[in-house]
Amino acid sequence: MSRESFTAATKRLAGLEAIDFYFARLMTELFDATPETADDWFHILLALSYAQRQGNTCLNLSAIANQTWFAQPDDDKAGYRFPDYDRLHALTQFCLQGDADGCLVYWQGRLYSQRYWQFETDVAETIAARLAVEPLDDGQYSRLAALWPEIFDVDPQSQQNWQQIATASSLSQRFTIINGGPGTGKTYTVTRLMLALQAAYENKLHIQLAAPTGKAAQRLSESVSASLHAIAGEKTAALKPYIPNEAVTLHRLLGLQRFGVQTRKNAVSPLTCDVLIVDEASMVDLALMARLCRALPANAQLVLVGDAEQLPAVESGNVLEALLAEHSSGSVTPAMAAHIKRLCPHLPALPVSETSRSYVQTLQVSHRFAGNIALVATAIKNSDAEFAWRNIKQIDTVQGFNLLENQEVRQLPSQDLSQQLRTLARKSFSNIVKSQSLEEAMTAVNYCRWLSPVRKGPLGVEQLNQQIESALGLGGALNGRTYYRGRPVMVLENQYSQGLFNGDVGLIWPDDEGNLKAWFEKAEGGYRGLSISRLPRVETVFAMTVHKSQGSEFAQVVLFIPDATGSQMDSVCTRELLYTGLTRARQGALLVSSQSRFADVVATRQQRFSGLAQAIVTKLGGNS
Repeated sequence: MSRESFTAATKRLAGLEAIDFYFARLMTELFDATPETADDWFHILLALSYAQRQGNTCLNLSAIANQTWFAQPDDDKAGYRFPDYDRLHALTQFCLQGDADGCLVYWQGRLYSQRYWQFETDVAETIAARLAVEPLDDGQYSRLAALWPEIFDVDPQSQQNWQQIATASSLSQRFTIINGGPGTGKTYTVTRLMLALQAAYENKLHIQLAAPTGKAAQRLSESVSASLHAIAGEKTAALKPYIPNEAVTLHRLLGLQRFGVQTRKNAVSPLTCDVLIVDEASMVDLALMARLCRALPANAQLVLVGDAEQLPAVESGNVLEALLAEHSSGSVTPAMAAHIKRLCPHLPALPVSETSRSYVQTLQVSHRFAGNIALVATAIKNSDAEFAWRNIKQIDTVQGFNLLENQEVRQLPSQDLSQQLRTLARKSFSNIVKSQSLEEAMTAVNYCRWLSPVRKGPLGVEQLNQQIESALGLGGALNGRTYYRGRPVMVLENQYSQGLFNGDVGLIWPDDEGNLKAWFEKAEGGYRGLSISRLPRVETVFAMTVHKSQGSEFAQVVLFIPDATGSQMDSVCTRELLYTGLTRARQGALLVSSQSRFADVVATRQQRFSGLAQAIVTKLGGNS
């Protein structure tokens, strides 16, 4: 098989890239597979390379056993059918027995490249070392008892308060995941956790806030400041000066340069913090998480905050989902139960289990995300496409539809859209063009956003932005080559000197002298204008990808789900993408999709192969 050319391989295998082929051929030759095993081994290696390109950290042999991969019948590509698991397992063990360099690793039915194996090992070791419950002393419990009534309701409660549970559990172990959907109070909880930590340790902790992107870091800073400002009380007032009010990107925290792999902060030169809190953790890929773990001081606490139901990182790995995969929400270990009871005797007792993973705390009640959107989003999360669709009202035409006042999830068929899109564009964005002031235009920009899974294609972001510009009479500005009054722009790279971050959204608008400038919101309120010549790379953002929208909210969202045009589109349009896009809407959403396409997307999960959860169990001495 190694003698077959790449061109010949692509004629029978769909989705193949050159890197897959040449990696598999090299590894087949390196491991000197026998003629009887070479064909299967070559295709296993193809599948490994392909799986890693799709965001997996390893290849789970049980996922390919007795399955046909790389098939595309429409193009007469039959693909390759793998043998059963026992043969795959024996063959992999046989082929790797002489792997002295360790460039491939086989563990518990999973095949890794050495690089990703080491990443998972580093993360697993860091987490496993921090999972023991560490009881507080009487003085710490006393100080927390004095603070608790200022940050939480301490009246006896019949319903569980998951925000209190998450805060309390995070005080007695050095690794915690605070997981929760939109509106469940993740920032509310993190702010109170920081106050509680400083109370317990008498303001001696250095707490660091971080996020994967500049936009997420800025939002975290603003949200924590607002949450902290809303808390009053004598004890809280004394703690506030010791709470950080600025978050940084993980790249900046680690000293990781763009396009680089080496970090200034590492095991030899660790971070200087006692507690590290990382928001939007679902966006952190495995490689970045491994580098973060290597740089974490031995005694430092790590808190990951995010929503595991949202889209995973663009790069390989889905750390948050992998860590939650084996978790049964709600139960705690006996030691953790005793700790929580002492801090929160007013709350209902939690189920107790010796095998519970108390490091995962899921906030289960949404405090601002309700109504029809929440109903549909929950059904999507639960893979119930039929129930979700029954609660989505169809409109046959956008003519007469009051988009900006919509209060629920509506559906527009995806057929014959050309004229409908022009009308929809005017309904969505004409208020920007009509605005008489910067404040009015900024409000209009942030009120409605179009979202698409893809950049290219008829319903991709690039063409949608062009169609919107044309519908609004901005035809001379196609492709974003011209700056014009009312053009919303998104920053595409961090520019620390200007305080701009990848994902920041601004507006081109004239100043008092009539000169066009780029305006961005200030954290303290108001707007700041920048000369257009000083802007980093930007793009028009009437429409944006669902990935780029993560962490943002809009009153109205128009979400496009393009029809399947091949395996690549199918792999992009997943349940997680649909859930993420829909939950960007606060008030109403218009879904542009057919019922059959909607059902297919809800049924498609973006699950990634990983052995991280099992590696942690192994590090703890559990069954492998």
